[in-house]
Amino acid sequence: MQTNKVQTRNLTVSAIFMALGLVLHLMVPGVFFGVKPDFLLSMMFISLMIVGDAKEAILIGVAGGIMSALTTGFPGGQIPNFIEKIITSLVVFYIIKAMDKNFTIPKIILIFALGTMVSGTLFLSIALTMTKQLNLFIPSYPAVLVAMAINAILGIFLYQATRRMNLLR
Repeated sequence: MQTNKVQTRNLTVSAIFMALGLVLHLMVPGVFFGVKPDFLLSMMFISLMIVGDAKEAILIGVAGGIMSALTTGFPGGQIPNFIEKIITSLVVFYIIKAMDKNFTIPKIILIFALGTMVSGTLFLSIALTMTKQLNLFIPSYPAVLVAMAINAILGIFLYQATRRMNLLR
């Protein structure tokens, strides 16, 4: 069980990462047919590597969901973004927990790729169901695959930087 001091530190560092992810998310242009690295999602994954329990993971998911909802360019994407970020944060938290925080480069790639796939699949499923356009799921899915690849590569760099700053336990 973590002390309040450790929890406060973890949540503060996570909040800084999430804010940085939001700024980068807003500033970086699309790199491949308008698809851009989802820095907010990547920073959410790094934050999940820092926190120690599911309540903190849910809090990170809620914060990420609110930030994504406020900045989405997808018509009607506010609710899907909010919902999927909470679910994604829990899925990724438990993947990280199953790895016992014993991170290697292949595991980092797996966390970021799988997390991005879960996020993108959930987002498209919810958004296209709400707009009654499920027929667009398959044509839209390549954007998820591109984002998966970009975030997996980005994850390696973010993890290395975070580890060098001695923020991971």
